[in-house]
Amino acid sequence: MTDEPTISAGGAVAVDTDELEAAALRLDDAASGLATAADEATSAALRAGGADGALLLYGQGRTAAEALEASAAAARDLARALRQAAATYAMVELRLTRDAAVVAGDDAAALRAQGGMDALAQEWPGAVAAADEALDRAGRVGGTAVAQLAWGGLIAGPAGLGVFGLGLLPAFAAGLAAIRASGTGTVGAGRAVLPGGAAATLDPLFTSQRVVAPGSLAAAAARIPASGAARVRVEQYRYPDGARAFAVYVAGTRSLGGSDPWDITSNVGSFTGRRSDALATVEAALTQAGARPGDRLYAFGHSQGAMIAGQLEQSGVYDVRVLGTLGSPTVVDAGEATLTAQVRHADDPVAALAVGHELRTGGPGGFVVERVVDPPAGVHDLGLPGHHLETYVQTARSADASADPRVLALHERLAELAEAEPIEVREYGARR
Repeated sequence: MTDEPTISAGGAVAVDTDELEAAALRLDDAASGLATAADEATSAALRAGGADGALLLYGQGRTAAEALEASAAAARDLARALRQAAATYAMVELRLTRDAAVVAGDDAAALRAQGGMDALAQEWPGAVAAADEALDRAGRVGGTAVAQLAWGGLIAGPAGLGVFGLGLLPAFAAGLAAIRASGTGTVGAGRAVLPGGAAATLDPLFTSQRVVAPGSLAAAAARIPASGAARVRVEQYRYPDGARAFAVYVAGTRSLGGSDPWDITSNVGSFTGRRSDALATVEAALTQAGARPGDRLYAFGHSQGAMIAGQLEQSGVYDVRVLGTLGSPTVVDAGEATLTAQVRHADDPVAALAVGHELRTGGPGGFVVERVVDPPAGVHDLGLPGHHLETYVQTARSADASADPRVLALHERLAELAEAEPIEVREYGARR
């Protein structure tokens, strides 16, 4: 491992700055009330001067007054912090709006956004640095990926691959900027999967009644088909009350085109929100394995398979308990009943397609795991080492060992499967 992973609750969340200001105003009112109470406590302490036990009463009065004054100061500080946060969110939004306008060639909109940024910076100078920090973190995946690909392209140039450095890299960087600015790469809550492809022919490769439920993120990730003919793996479980659950593991892209539905065409289909041939094939595999609408589903996938796993949740057909994605180019705003685990590498250009638009998705406890796989830049980066499934399994293993409470919550959710009786596991290949 070259870089220890960081585990967080997610990136961008929708923030209503008007609500923040309203909360700040309520805190201002509370601070005023506390200050008034402090003055009254001080007056009462002074009036106690002629009473029996005057010194004790005065001390108690001053202690109460000081506590009220401290509470008033804390309320004022919190109100200012909320306004600072609102200014930071507004600055980030204005910057993204400006960048989107620049990409779209809308000079007037870009100037308006820049004017708003300048005015905000005058009132809240700290918002500039705070927005820099937030955007720096959001851009870490894409920035690292682009930098390493740039270095790889420059080294490869003298060896006859200069076309990559001079052509594909700028196109990738420009495309990445456009995706970030437009919001493509995210799937909003409630968005339906658009109609599209058809299921390919399933080739049963393996069936067994011997299966052990995965107890960790790495154990689940390791079951995603990584080589050979398998494209999807389905495990069936049955609870004592007769309810059934399924775990599905979906492979990433395997071909450029042809008879294999796990190709570039399916990649583009899923990325643009359509039912690709690969998604339709996974749905058919689940049906053939016995899954019915409403059954519990634990969905995991890598790369294209991660997009498909997200679309299974998006479709609403199954009760998706866990959505685990590794190296996904999209982020799905999953429902509250779904626990999400996103694993992303900072030097993975595929994961970079969704960066900057991370969502705190799903129910409480969802998390994002990030790390840099291969910090030194070089020609080997053309092989996209940060996107390989085996490195994602390593990252998942490190996250499992972290004792982070969010990861432990995932382990508890996966333990639901251990309470069921394993029925069978099936693996399928597919061909158009």
